Amino acid sequence: MSFTSQADGYVRWLRERVGSQLIYLVYTTNLVFDEAGRILVQRRYDFDWLSVPGGALEINESIRACAEREALEETGLRVQVERLVGVFSHPAYNLLYPNGDRVQQWTVCVVSRPVSGELHADGSESLAVTWLPGDEALPQFPPAYQAMVRAALESPRDAVLEPIYAEPQLTPYYPILRAGVGHAPVILPGAMALVPNERGELLVTRRTDDGLWHPPGGYADLGETTTHTVVREVREETGLEIEPVRVIGVYSEVPLMIGHYPNGDVTHNVGIAFECRITGGTLHADGDEASAVAFKPVEELLAQPFHPYTDTPQLLRDYLHRETWPVLR
Repeated sequence: MSFTSQADGYVRWLRERVGSQLIYLVYTTNLVFDEAGRILVQRRYDFDWLSVPGGALEINESIRACAEREALEETGLRVQVERLVGVFSHPAYNLLYPNGDRVQQWTVCVVSRPVSGELHADGSESLAVTWLPGDEALPQFPPAYQAMVRAALESPRDAVLEPIYAEPQLTPYYPILRAGVGHAPVILPGAMALVPNERGELLVTRRTDDGLWHPPGGYADLGETTTHTVVREVREETGLEIEPVRVIGVYSEVPLMIGHYPNGDVTHNVGIAFECRITGGTLHADGDEASAVAFKPVEELLAQPFHPYTDTPQLLRDYLHRETWPVLR
């Protein structure tokens, strides 16, 4: 039987412009547990494996809204997101759809609980839905879902850290998109680093676009994990070698995560923020994105005249409240 993609919205629009080549897609995966500890599972239309609710993020949609929307559409249940499990982006989890579309998934996994609704499959993306005990469902999941479920069960408080991994040849993703879509809004995943020194000051760069001090970070290249993205970006922008030690949170909400570039490019950024420690290197600015690099007190950074729609102040405020980590914004 031939496969017909049922992708719509952002994914369909993007594929019409870039074809089937390897791209990043930001997904949500929703692990929904009932009071008995069973997990909500479904049979997909596109892959012959057991799955859980989830799907691709739309422009101007938050991760939380996406996770709750997809669960309702695919299973008939209204759910409430309770916590962040982590981001899963390893190239080992890359997808090849039956029509030839290739994806490196940047999947934000959350745990939710059902609040209302009546369980039923939509008959389109989801062919069947049911509740299964975790130990019965786990062997039937593909490796990515197995990793997500294990992380949710083994780390009930902190979000998990991916291994620091990169393929021998990385491919910058931003140019691939712009070649196909011009200046139109696109969804771009990336990572940010909160790196303290021994005095508790944070590593920051003076950005060349607005002249203000921001934590280092940047967009993901194809072929790397989230943790490698943050290590690479800090090395490129500041000269320091770092190691991620804890997930602070994932950021996707608009308008804070909407970027407007001087050339007319518009982006919907989705970023994972890490607390990191310094392992080596020599401090210096790259002279391109960053005109200077330094360590600054958080209070001094927050006093800067930020544009109202900038994510840095929220990120800095969240950094000061460790008891709230990991946040989902």
